[in-house]
Amino acid sequence: MARFVTTRTLTIAAGLVLVLTAAAPARAQVPWEQLQAGFPRTAAESNGFAAPTRHLEMWDYLRALRGATTEMRLGSYGRTREGRELPYAIFSRPLVTEPWEAWALGRPIVVLAANVHGGERTFREGLMILMRDLATPGTDANALLDQVTILVAPQLNPDGFEASERGQRGNAWGIDLNRDYVKLEHPSIADFVGNIISEWRPHVVIDAHNGGSRPYNLVYQCPSHYDTMRELTLLCDDEIFPEINEALAEEGYRSWYYQRGDEEEWNVGGFQARIGRNYVGFTNSIGMLFEAPVQGLEEGARAGYIGFLTVLEFAAEQAERVMGLVDRARTETIEMGAEPRGDIAVTMEYGPEDYPADYLLVRGGRGGSPEDTIQVTGARFMKKPVATGFRPRPWAYILPREAEDAVAMLLRHGITVERLQAPVSLLVDAYTVAGVTYEQAYNHAAALRIQVGGVTATEQEFPVGTYVVPTAQYLGRLVAHMLEPETDDNVVYWNTMDAWIPRERGVVPIYKLMTPVALDSRVVVAP
Repeated sequence: MARFVTTRTLTIAAGLVLVLTAAAPARAQVPWEQLQAGFPRTAAESNGFAAPTRHLEMWDYLRALRGATTEMRLGSYGRTREGRELPYAIFSRPLVTEPWEAWALGRPIVVLAANVHGGERTFREGLMILMRDLATPGTDANALLDQVTILVAPQLNPDGFEASERGQRGNAWGIDLNRDYVKLEHPSIADFVGNIISEWRPHVVIDAHNGGSRPYNLVYQCPSHYDTMRELTLLCDDEIFPEINEALAEEGYRSWYYQRGDEEEWNVGGFQARIGRNYVGFTNSIGMLFEAPVQGLEEGARAGYIGFLTVLEFAAEQAERVMGLVDRARTETIEMGAEPRGDIAVTMEYGPEDYPADYLLVRGGRGGSPEDTIQVTGARFMKKPVATGFRPRPWAYILPREAEDAVAMLLRHGITVERLQAPVSLLVDAYTVAGVTYEQAYNHAAALRIQVGGVTATEQEFPVGTYVVPTAQYLGRLVAHMLEPETDDNVVYWNTMDAWIPRERGVVPIYKLMTPVALDSRVVVAP
């Protein structure tokens, strides 16, 4: 049985492709909430959605909005490479300022973010309008403040937004910030992770982009790596996404999964931990991608608004389930490390789900050719995470005292790292090096891949200052992914240990302590 609900699905035999001659459902004028006295409009609303709201116009809007309500806090969680302030807002009733206050309320914490790619602006406009409705008494959105704590980061990449009239994907350096969630080399994402995700520990994080396939107005995806808790993604697939489908259909919009397909199969977005929604999954929260396919700015803004609001409503109505599932993911992560059990997927791929997919495709329309919308049924749904390589989970990883850059990367995530206060001899597992290769990865000209030859058990002397990274911690899934040298996003790959990796023979200087041992060690305090 399919795990998803599609809107307006045709009843036709599996595998059949139909050409739809009917146009998309007609929509009336976009039904925004009535603007109440004293509340501001966005620049895009003021210009009839002819152009998006610029960075400084956004700040003017946010300040005006803060001046119109007592149910919003406004602040900055960091600055970009070019010095632009990164805004965030908090909405709740009673209004909170600190994470511990939000936790004390015992409600879901939801983060809504947009514009990590500078030229992708559509859903950001809907998000800013939703911020006004969250602050406006009497709206459906405002009623949610009694049940959910909401943080909004409406612009993650203002440097990319302002790089040109149309913006650019990367930041001021041209770096794709949605591939920086493990490296955390750039302040826009490092500050977002450090001051929003790590500090507040939200239950749900939505990351809004432009992309995906027509004829849909909103496309989505949740964490898709094998090592994130599968139930977090199934909650999206089985319950949240069908509610989004239904809410959008009520206004004549369409929604489906990111990214693209043909008459045979549908393919989704990447599974790497460096991607925002997957990173959030590795932190044991529900990471959700929204993408806006090509459409008018107001039309897309409204679709994004509906999607954001629907998730907030779900979190309010299913608060105990959402919080309970996230808490279980966090507890299980700690338990898996405390008495080491289970394997770590170091390599993976997508395979077909156990159920088929039905969806729409737009064909033609280029060079003046006719454009058709076709319905595909019974296609392969290439979304299922399939592990192709495993390694056993250790109680702790041990890094040489010289590995300061690797440890700094771990600390930027809020990972607990300890340091030996006395020398010790330990029986550890170590990977032998069969070979080393290099590849271009974003701004890393020589990202390093290790071919592991085998595993050797060895009695090793570790001096004072050696780093110990336990897996029995809140971010234990991320710890394992970053310290296993065969994954796509580890400290070796991102060049933090180049000086200590043997080019031939020898062992990888990341040792695995497979059983609990009492150690004279102290927690490292992040700078």
